[in-house]
Amino acid sequence: MKKIYLIAFRGTGFRDEKFVDEDTLIRAGHVGFSFERDETSILGFHPTQKAVEDVGGEEAAISWLREKKTLDGIVQQDYSVFTRAVELVKQGARTHVWQFVVEVDDETFERIRQQALQWYNEKMVFPYTFPPDEPKADRDNCATFPRRLGLPIFDPVGQIKDYVRVLEEQGQPWSPKGT
Repeated sequence: MKKIYLIAFRGTGFRDEKFVDEDTLIRAGHVGFSFERDETSILGFHPTQKAVEDVGGEEAAISWLREKKTLDGIVQQDYSVFTRAVELVKQGARTHVWQFVVEVDDETFERIRQQALQWYNEKMVFPYTFPPDEPKADRDNCATFPRRLGLPIFDPVGQIKDYVRVLEEQGQPWSPKGT
């Protein structure tokens, strides 16, 4: 059996002036996944920089997404985002990072890992949206995207606070390698 890690943190929120200059993912909260033997790589799904720029930048993209509209999203390398979330806890942020271990057989592990890496390397575009009122099979956010790989999701629409609550109860704290 091999391990795949689902990793998540609740964001600082968009109203706290103390964190207004942080990356949007830090403010929103984020979910990613990592593979055994490569824990310094965390892949996460979120809008492309071009999609954000096309709607007028980060603040415009947040407004756009709050209106339940979609943006082009891709799998991206987010290890530094999770590391930053851990650092911000020391400044009073609620960004405690949690992980949940999914154990799968070797064949399933390799299939999931290869698919994720293919989507990452090819910059495969999927529709990204903030959590809808009802689950939608044709769009995802970071918390629902793992379903495309056959991994569990802990909230059907991808509400970060609900997702993180499950990881707090069933998972364990995450910390960057070497700390």
